Amino acid sequence: MTNAALWLAGIFGPTLVILGLWKLIYSDTFMKVLNSVKASHGLLYYSSAAYIWVGLTVISQYNMWDMTAFVLVTILGWFMVARGILGLFAPQMLLDMYFKRPGCAKFCGVLSLAWGVLLSWVAFFM
Repeated sequence: MTNAALWLAGIFGPTLVILGLWKLIYSDTFMKVLNSVKASHGLLYYSSAAYIWVGLTVISQYNMWDMTAFVLVTILGWFMVARGILGLFAPQMLLDMYFKRPGCAKFCGVLSLAWGVLLSWVAFFM
């Protein structure tokens, strides 16, 4: 099972680092992207379905709640499923989170960056 966790961490770690840096460095562009998503309900639907699909894939490969660093992979999978469900059933709440709280976009960038660094460390240095 640790092979699955290492494999998943090796994919999602660098991806989250890149996305987190992009959200922090290009926060204006990130908000423009969110505005276009807000205007396109179909895009919000498909991205939410993708979150659920990828999250369930992660959970099906590694769903261990042991007290090691590999639990970061499990938490990521469940977070992705929850994010997808939220996007399907409460999309306005999800969008309001970004547009009504100005610091939320930066927080999400920092969170993505930190989670990506931790997952990369698990994948490449453990």
